[in-house]
Amino acid sequence: MSLAIDTKGTAAKIVKETVSHKRYITVWNRTTEFEDGRVIEWDVVGHDTPYPTFVVVFTFDIKKQTTCILKEYAQGTNEIKYTCVAGSYDRRKHNSVLEAAQHELSEEARLKQGEWINLLPANHSKDGISELKWGKNRFIPYLCLNPTKDENPLERDAEEYIQVVSDVPINDLEDFITSGEMMLPSVQTSWMALAYLRKNSLLLKNM
Repeated sequence: MSLAIDTKGTAAKIVKETVSHKRYITVWNRTTEFEDGRVIEWDVVGHDTPYPTFVVVFTFDIKKQTTCILKEYAQGTNEIKYTCVAGSYDRRKHNSVLEAAQHELSEEARLKQGEWINLLPANHSKDGISELKWGKNRFIPYLCLNPTKDENPLERDAEEYIQVVSDVPINDLEDFITSGEMMLPSVQTSWMALAYLRKNSLLLKNM
């Protein structure tokens, strides 16, 4: 049996959804029904907030042709991984998604200002890009061109364990990605940012 799957449509009808657990993240028991009549129960995880859930920021210094990334503790696998700047969009303290991205850049990378580009395609849902197959969270990818050092950065959250890695050449960044050392939302954002830079002739041809 072949299925005509529309990536812009809805794949299944949500029949029922209840909360199984809620603390920092929420786990839902979701029951769905496919067009062929199959009814399936799933565990779905994420943050119980409106979309978008979080932001990811790729920085690029046009003159140096480098980016700034992070080494960050990933609690799920108990590893240190490479990431771009990323953080939640909290409507209680952020006036906009862009302000959330700017705050995260200051907190995590100790950078500020720059030229900001929202990398979400114009025809994409404004809710953002889905993070994981079994996750509910969505994010907005940003490119920040030529940020400057923030002498008075915003305070990081108590649980964050981060080392800033400045002036990373793009070849090295691609090596981190292909060696499996970078988290997936950061990989997605990096790919989109590099595509934008190449399209707009901001990345040297040998990069």
